[in-house]
Amino acid sequence: MHKLDVAFCDTNETYGERFAAYLMEHKAKEFTVHLFPEPELFLQKIKNEKFDLVLLGSGFSEFGEQAVLSGMTVLILSENIPERLSEDNSYLQSGRKLTVIFKYQPMEAILHEMMVVTGGKKAGKESFTDRLTKLEIIGVYSPIGHEMQMPFSMVLSSVLAKQRRILYINLMQNTGFLQLFDSQAEYDIGDLTLRLRRGTTESEQFFQSIYEMGDFSYVAPFRNPEQLGEFQMDDYRKLLAHLEENTKFDTVVFDFGTGIPSIAAFLEECSSIYCPAKEGYFYECQKAEFVHYLEQVKPDGMSERLQFVNLPFTAKGIRGGGNMLEHLVWSEFGDYIRDYLAGDAYGEI
Repeated sequence: MHKLDVAFCDTNETYGERFAAYLMEHKAKEFTVHLFPEPELFLQKIKNEKFDLVLLGSGFSEFGEQAVLSGMTVLILSENIPERLSEDNSYLQSGRKLTVIFKYQPMEAILHEMMVVTGGKKAGKESFTDRLTKLEIIGVYSPIGHEMQMPFSMVLSSVLAKQRRILYINLMQNTGFLQLFDSQAEYDIGDLTLRLRRGTTESEQFFQSIYEMGDFSYVAPFRNPEQLGEFQMDDYRKLLAHLEENTKFDTVVFDFGTGIPSIAAFLEECSSIYCPAKEGYFYECQKAEFVHYLEQVKPDGMSERLQFVNLPFTAKGIRGGGNMLEHLVWSEFGDYIRDYLAGDAYGEI
């Protein structure tokens, strides 16, 4: 699979090494990083080679024009505070303005900007069509409304992302997602749905709605819970088709909430369906009713794809502060999920 070649140019070698280490740890399948701590080395290199993306930091901002004229995409890393980024001299002679972002922000935020500006670039169609298998859809739905459904899905996505390119999409109401995971996402699934309906899903616009967390990518849930009820099967199919044809993701993990209309139709698209559950007669009754419903409306054996996962955990002990995803992944809860997946169809993870 073709990787994007990234040139990271900054006279601060420590910062460059930290950036490269982050990409190699979390996105090694997607990017190859070349570090240039001196302008002379960079200028010599681009005489004979082109990069898919050039990030220009301290000591390099003046080379934006030259890189663009050589056919490369450029992202300027500015030390100006976000409120003053507009003061950066980032205009080319043609009048076109380069994308300028704040240098000292979380690596996930910088990676998001990288995905936006390279969304449809030359790795584009070559990489989209060399996916060896069809895009896999994994659904997570708890018919009993288990409070740990979303944490389960987040850990599942993190674990699978060690081997795959994962996109996590949350279709639940009132999740608390943004605060729990300290997400700075500006756009959500509602914005993405509107773009799909309007047909304005050019790569740069599409990737504005996709953010990074740990090893996987995600789309933030609806901020307006009423929009979930308006998310129809046609929206779902358009989203799946766009992901299949225009992105490099191997697997999409959907968190389905009770507000989804016609849940059976949504689950039918999933090759695997995880159902967080609890032990006890009360919950067994709910589970049986759900299975019976699926057998009635989808008698083609879809219920056989259900994997009920008993989760003997509650959200009572979850506290704010720190990296919530890391906390979940390396907690007793995370160990429990990894042990479960180790015996699942995905094998040893």
